[in-house]
Amino acid sequence: MVNKLAELEGLIYISGEDGISEEQLIEMLKIDGDKLNELISQLSDKFNRDDSAFTIMQYSDKYRLATKEELDDLMKNYLKSDESISLTQTALEALTIIAYNQPITRVEVDDIRGVNSSKTVQRLLRQGLIETAGYKKVPGHPKLYKTTDNFLKLFGIKSLDELPKIENEILIKEEDYGGETSENNG
Repeated sequence: MVNKLAELEGLIYISGEDGISEEQLIEMLKIDGDKLNELISQLSDKFNRDDSAFTIMQYSDKYRLATKEELDDLMKNYLKSDESISLTQTALEALTIIAYNQPITRVEVDDIRGVNSSKTVQRLLRQGLIETAGYKKVPGHPKLYKTTDNFLKLFGIKSLDELPKIENEILIKEEDYGGETSENNG
């Protein structure tokens, strides 16, 4: 049987770059705030004791896993290497949706895929295959994503016009999502 500490670790892990709020953790684990603080402390101790690569980061009321600071150079070197750009089926699926529907929000990618794409989008950003293209003019102003020149280089094409034509199944209709965007001038 899985214990609360393992459940906490799993929830923080699966939340990816977005992290998970204290409120969500309390609700999902069916515990109170004091117990959550105790478990967070135990998990932090476990990572320190086990010489783990991970640490728990807290920002605002959210928690997420991150690699320890002393591994930054190694992680950056890995992410910069050409060999690190390997695309899983999940990454290829998300990248295809972004390429054909750009600019597009992560939530719109989620809607088309039918699953959360947060970790996949973050990985594509780190790999330099997509970038932020402004913010959508809807409540919450979610980030818009588009492909980069690295995307074109990876697939050996000069422009998006060279993408193969596909059926409209993965294309979203502008009117379904408001359609207004704002450019990112920063």
